[in-house]
Amino acid sequence: MDFSKYFKKKNDSKVKNFSKLEIFEKVNDEELIEVSGGNFSSNLRQKRAIAGLTQKELGKLLYSSKQAVCNWEHGRREPSLEVVQEMANVFKCSIDDLLKDSENIN
Repeated sequence: MDFSKYFKKKNDSKVKNFSKLEIFEKVNDEELIEVSGGNFSSNLRQKRAIAGLTQKELGKLLYSSKQAVCNWEHGRREPSLEVVQEMANVFKCSIDDLLKDSENIN
């Protein structure tokens, strides 16, 4: 997925880069699922989308922040084993279902 469409270009002739987030908040869950962040990250995004939860709602259920959920979904951080177990409880699945390499999980 090309995220450049979500950024405004700087009006600087020397440096052509992207500087400001434009409409990134409007990216839907289906688009986020396409972003590769590893098996766990992809599975977490997909499970959350199927459950109809926002990152903020899942964070509250896990006693974490929206930012923590975002970091897990993008592969920047990994949750503790206790949090992964709680995720499995929330999604009514096994820990293996969250960690395994799978194209299409339920």
